[in-house]
Amino acid sequence: MSGGERAPATDAPPRATPIAAGEPMPSFRLPAVTASGERIEVTLDGALAEGGALFLFYRDDGMPLCTRQLRAFAQERGTLRAAGVLPFGINTNGLGSHERFQERDRFPFPLLSDFFGEVTRACGLWDEDERKARRALVAVGRDGTVRHAEPHFNPDNLAAFEALFAALGLA
Repeated sequence: MSGGERAPATDAPPRATPIAAGEPMPSFRLPAVTASGERIEVTLDGALAEGGALFLFYRDDGMPLCTRQLRAFAQERGTLRAAGVLPFGINTNGLGSHERFQERDRFPFPLLSDFFGEVTRACGLWDEDERKARRALVAVGRDGTVRHAEPHFNPDNLAAFEALFAALGLA
């Protein structure tokens, strides 16, 4: 590739409908920021290396409802880890925004930057009106198959948490 070209984050095409349980999670490669501010690269295979993964799609860094969403899963990280599930935040904000958000809140999981929305669209979680990710959850098993998807997640809805934990065998 020449200097102005970039590799797409995923080869999967955009979806018109949200990804659902039983479907394969699109393979991807995205930059991310850890709680310590380190910039890393995350792939689907890497995210699944220790077991399952929980992708927390959220709209914007620092927004109150998005912050509550990520904090809720930060609090449950030990429970998720015990079940072999690693959480990852993902949205279309850039790495600089993620760095400021991590500096402020120090989420104990990486925040992935899907800056061009390619992975979000491949999961069918793009909000065309807002031009960003919907607030959603996608739990993926070690084999890359979606175990649970909540395409319209509200962190104030206890039933959504219960459904996720049941799908992960934690309830």
